[in-house]
Amino acid sequence: MRYVRLELTPPAGAVHPVGRRLATEPGLERAELIYVDSFPDGTGILLYRLRGSAENVGSRLEEHPLVLEWDLFEGTGTDVYCYLSVDSGEPASTLMSLVGRDGLIVETPIEFIGSDSLRLTVAGKEELIQHAYQEIPDDFDDEIIKTGEYDPTCKWSILDLTTRQQEVLRTAVEIGYYDVPKRATHQDIANELDCATSTVDEHLRKAESSVFLSLLG
Repeated sequence: MRYVRLELTPPAGAVHPVGRRLATEPGLERAELIYVDSFPDGTGILLYRLRGSAENVGSRLEEHPLVLEWDLFEGTGTDVYCYLSVDSGEPASTLMSLVGRDGLIVETPIEFIGSDSLRLTVAGKEELIQHAYQEIPDDFDDEIIKTGEYDPTCKWSILDLTTRQQEVLRTAVEIGYYDVPKRATHQDIANELDCATSTVDEHLRKAESSVFLSLLG
């Protein structure tokens, strides 16, 4: 079984029209799509993790013609969760039909990058992934980040690192840089990899930032 890790930018910054309503709400940003499902009648369920003030979101969702049911509840810090039962809308319906037709797995949560893009992992038979990928609507911008053998236990934040960042981070773990008490220094990592300590420092900082931001949301 194979996977593809990709970044998608829908033409209006959202896969479903209701998502666009959330994206344009002042003081609010979409962090993750935690759950998504669709049903034979075209309706679907979405669960978003949002950040910021959701003070006016309820009234805007109430007015949206595709929203069937909604609920908002608080998380930790500035997190707000938004449950939505929605009617069908494009391009979500097209994408979900591709996933269903080819029997693909779309892993959640789906991460939002900036205000308009999504980063997600799709798994399935290689030829079926290719088939679905070729039919992504032309008005989407898309970028394949990585492909490979699918591992359901994989932490995708690690795979989003460059090969060199992964190597430096893995070496740091293996030789005890993150042990308590610490058993290695940047110089020790540099010696293992035959590179400068400044290179280790740069790659570790970028890798740690990416992993920690992914874990903490």
